[in-house]
Amino acid sequence: MFQVYDDLLFRPAWSVLDYIAPRVRDSKTNLTIGPGVTNPFHYHPAIIAAFISDLDQQTKGKTFLMIGRGAFHDLVGLKIENPIRSLREAIIIIYNLIHGRKMNFNGKRFSVTAEAQFRWTPPGDWDSNSNSGAKRIPIWIGTWGPRTCQLAGSMKEVAGVMVSSIIEPRYIVSLRENLAIGAKRASREVDSIELGLVSGTVVSKDRDTAFKLARESVAPYLPYLSPMTEFVGIDKAEIDGIREALAKGDLKLATSLVSEKSVNAFKPWGTPDDIIERVSRLMNTGLTRINFGFGRGPEDLEGIELLGKHVLPYFANK
Repeated sequence: MFQVYDDLLFRPAWSVLDYIAPRVRDSKTNLTIGPGVTNPFHYHPAIIAAFISDLDQQTKGKTFLMIGRGAFHDLVGLKIENPIRSLREAIIIIYNLIHGRKMNFNGKRFSVTAEAQFRWTPPGDWDSNSNSGAKRIPIWIGTWGPRTCQLAGSMKEVAGVMVSSIIEPRYIVSLRENLAIGAKRASREVDSIELGLVSGTVVSKDRDTAFKLARESVAPYLPYLSPMTEFVGIDKAEIDGIREALAKGDLKLATSLVSEKSVNAFKPWGTPDDIIERVSRLMNTGLTRINFGFGRGPEDLEGIELLGKHVLPYFANK
C-alpha cells in the first residue's frame, strides 16, 4: 500500500500518483496506490470519484481511495461543519459513481443528480474471469476520531480505517472498540474491517539525529492532533505555544517547544532496533496493517533503506 499525501499546499497527490501509475501497472507486485488522505472539502466528491476511477484505469485495478476530514482548512478560511455527516455523504456519492450507479442524492452538504455520470467509460472489473460489474475500489477512511471510526464501521462502502500519527497502543485499542460499535449497528463483522496505522517514521543510525528530525516533523502537526493530544496528556500550553510560533512562521521556535513526550506519542523514531521495539508495542491492538510514512524528501532515503534491510525483515519472520 503506497499512500501519497494529499494535504493542502503539499505537492498535489494526484499528479504524483499519475506519474507513478505506469510503473505500478507494469510491476509484478501486489502494490496498490492512492491518496492518503484526500478530503471532500477541497474537491467535490464527484471530482474525487473521477480522479480515483481514472487512476484505477491507469493502474489496471491497483488503487485504493483514502478519504477523511483533512486538515489545514483554516489556512484558506474554510469552516468545516458537521464533518462526519459530510464525510458519509461524500462516500455514498463516490461509491455510487465509481460503480456506475445513477442516483438522485440530496445531502445536507453534498448532492448529485442521476445525470451525474462519468463522461468516459471506466473499464470495470480487472479480473479477466469476470464478465461484468465495476471493480470495487477499496475506500478507506483516514481518521483518528472515535466517532468517525463508528461511522466507518457502520458503512458497507468502507473497507477500513487508516489511523495516522499516534503510536500509543491504548488509543489504537480504543479506536478498534469504536469500529466495533459502528459495525454492530450495521450488523457487520468487525473482523472484516481493516484497521491500519500510518505514522511518519524517522530512522537513522544515530539516535540523536533521529530525535532531532522527529521533533521537527511533529511541530507542524501537533496543533491539529486533538483529541489524541488530550488522550496522551500533552500540555495545552505546549500546543498553544507551538500554534503561535507556527502562525508567525517560526518553525525553529515551534520545534524547540515540542516535548519528548509528544515525539514519543506521535512519531516512530530512532535506530532500526528502536523502530522494532516501538512497532512491537502495537501488536495485539487490533491493527491489521502498519504503514511507514516518509515525507521529507531525499533525506529520507537512508531511513527507507534501513527500514527495508532491518525492520521489515524482522517482522516478516515473525
